[in-house]
Amino acid sequence: MKAFIRASALGLVGIACFLFTHDRAHADYIYVSNADADTIMKFDSNGNGSVFANSGLKYPTGLAFDGSGYLYAANPGDDTIERFDPSGNGSVFATGLSWPTGLAFDGSGYLYVANWTNNTVERFDPNGNRSVFANSGLDNPYGLAFDSSGHLYVANEAGNTIMKFDSNGNGAVFASSGLNQPVGLAFDSSGYLYVANYGDNTLEKFDLNGNGSVFASGLGQPTFITIQVPEPATGSLLALGILAFLGSRRLRRLP
Repeated sequence: MKAFIRASALGLVGIACFLFTHDRAHADYIYVSNADADTIMKFDSNGNGSVFANSGLKYPTGLAFDGSGYLYAANPGDDTIERFDPSGNGSVFATGLSWPTGLAFDGSGYLYVANWTNNTVERFDPNGNRSVFANSGLDNPYGLAFDSSGHLYVANEAGNTIMKFDSNGNGAVFASSGLNQPVGLAFDSSGYLYVANYGDNTLEKFDLNGNGSVFASGLGQPTFITIQVPEPATGSLLALGILAFLGSRRLRRLP
């Protein structure tokens, strides 16, 4: 099965979350967070867009869907996570975060959140109960992605490393070379990890052992990566590496 990689080569504002499912209510829609406008847009497969949500948002960045079709948005502007039903009605899911950026769900429905400023990854159960999943080996964590075995990979934007964590939060450096402000992460169907290097305009590819090579160069501040699988999706979500950041700004917290 072939997989195709798409990397951003534009100065984008916000994050795109691509949803591919057999649930026709959510099939082939693209959701984009507009950080500067404090909105989330929804686009059909023909590019027709509408405002999905325009309340409860404060500089929204990371987006992720749970298995029931609820959309979660990271609000770095007020350190919250907002949850939206399929109609765009929102409610606060979590507060007291620290410039939350990357979001990812594991196979059990737990939400993981990268806290950019306090160098932690927090984990939330479906009821919003939280715990610190990881607080070591992190240096401005940003992108999150799970491999097929349930290991969580975290891009350290300032530390120029990729950390790999088991289900208990035990971490080790997966990669420390070929990285320059790594942000977006995504796995292909063969288990290769792709990393968007915002700092040197490249896309790095890593094998299962963390050996890297330049996959693409000459990009323009690449931010997010998605994997497109040509065959019909069998799961509810095949959106991987759903990260983008600021685009027209540098990867730093705003005043």
